[in-house]
Amino acid sequence: MRSLCMIFLTSLLGACQTGVFPISQREYLSEKEGKSPHLGHRRPVEEKSESSPEIYIKRESLAVVPKETQNFTGSLLSLNRAENSLFMEPPRGAVGETLDVIVKVNRSEGAATPAPAAPAAGAPAGAAAKGPQDELIAALPKLEPDDKTPKVPSVIKMRVLRKLENGDVIVEATRASTNEWDANSIRAVSRIPRARLATNQPLTTLDLVDVDWYEQQGANTIERESSGWEDEYTLRWAGFEEARSKTAIELENKRKDLQKVKDRLQDRIVNMSKERGQIAQERERVRKLREEAEQKLNELNRKVSEQNGLIEQQKDTILKQQALLNEVAGNPEKAKPGNTTPPAEGDQ
Repeated sequence: MRSLCMIFLTSLLGACQTGVFPISQREYLSEKEGKSPHLGHRRPVEEKSESSPEIYIKRESLAVVPKETQNFTGSLLSLNRAENSLFMEPPRGAVGETLDVIVKVNRSEGAATPAPAAPAAGAPAGAAAKGPQDELIAALPKLEPDDKTPKVPSVIKMRVLRKLENGDVIVEATRASTNEWDANSIRAVSRIPRARLATNQPLTTLDLVDVDWYEQQGANTIERESSGWEDEYTLRWAGFEEARSKTAIELENKRKDLQKVKDRLQDRIVNMSKERGQIAQERERVRKLREEAEQKLNELNRKVSEQNGLIEQQKDTILKQQALLNEVAGNPEKAKPGNTTPPAEGDQ
């Protein structure tokens, strides 16, 4: 009985093997035959003689394009305008953002000196007049730079380096100028509290805390540390000297040479003005001497005229005395006033 069951099962297995077919087949991308360190021994895959048709599948590409909407409601409210947005502006202090810090004075001096009083209304206008020397000197060209005094900046731009966990930010302000033979740089690092950033008020130097100042001018280096922004930093920032190029140095040397020529010309003008003053003084002295000589000559002429008058008076007196003498001597003819003949020796 057992043998009959075995024969029946064997026949059934043979009948089932005729309808078995593979559901899927794996295609190996490596070499078709030979040995592989991962797959081991395998038999070669026979190539199909019949070419299978190639099938292409078209895939759709998606693209996001903004759709232009038209307002058909008739409302005058435009959503594209920033002032109509319901969202607030992002807070200040993002990394890489540039903040404008207004410069303020920490310490002020005493009372300002009063301005000089204006000249009186009745003052002579010729007092402020310039002489020829001042006019010639003023006519010389101005070779100095227009503005020698540095101007204190009103705003310093500081860049946000990083943001701390408590909301404070670290900001930095730098200025640098370098060339082949000179290098100048200024770097100021500070911290701004979160409370000052959260407000809409403008930032000032009074809001800067924990300031680190680093300045380099050639071989000289200056380092400062302070709890706040000092007025010294403002003055140093204003007095930053740019590194000059070769052309700028040549122009500066030429300007100095022209300045020397201008100084020599100005000295010549001053010397000529002094000589002119001396000539004027000498001319004034000669004029005074001439006036004194004329006065002396007039005095001498007056004295001569007076002496001539005295001589005439003396002559008249002599004639009168002679007439009296003749009358006394008994010669009335000779006693006449018109007779000027002197008396003879016997008549005397």
